Amino acid sequence: MAQEQYIYQNTPDNANRFVIGTVGNNPLIVMSINPSVGSPTQTSSTLGSVRHIAADYGYDSWIILCLYPQRATHLDELTEFANQDLINENNKVIDEVLSKFPNHKIWAAWGTHYFDRPFFAPCLADILKIADKYGDTWMHYGPLDEDGAPRYCLYLEPGEGWFPFDCQAFVNRTNF
Repeated sequence: MAQEQYIYQNTPDNANRFVIGTVGNNPLIVMSINPSVGSPTQTSSTLGSVRHIAADYGYDSWIILCLYPQRATHLDELTEFANQDLINENNKVIDEVLSKFPNHKIWAAWGTHYFDRPFFAPCLADILKIADKYGDTWMHYGPLDEDGAPRYCLYLEPGEGWFPFDCQAFVNRTNF
């Protein structure tokens, strides 16, 4: 098996990660909530889950993007207020990644923590505009949570399957 080539971009202090993934022609593109510890040299449960699901469903690679780029393993470590410079850089990186895969599906996988910070909703609204520009569509894995949020990519059962996700309707319902 060939050595994976990584796509990886973070801030110099490693407090923020904009993208992590592997190089390929047909990646599973994941939109998560915020990054944790994962890097090309340090795996995490989330990276392992995404890697396995990508392989199980025939993707040759995977890419994880996030609504907000601040690293935090637990929500209480995440800032209460968003940094607009980080949002701008995150959107720039997301635009660069999605431009390489027009008309692709994006796995919505941010979970219920989406509702715990008021800045996640406007971040998703901006990201949806970027995805729409490239004709990308959205999907979720397994059932939605009780509040209609797509489940986080770590808490899944094998074989639950893919379903279309109306991201615009979700944004309209949650972006106050």
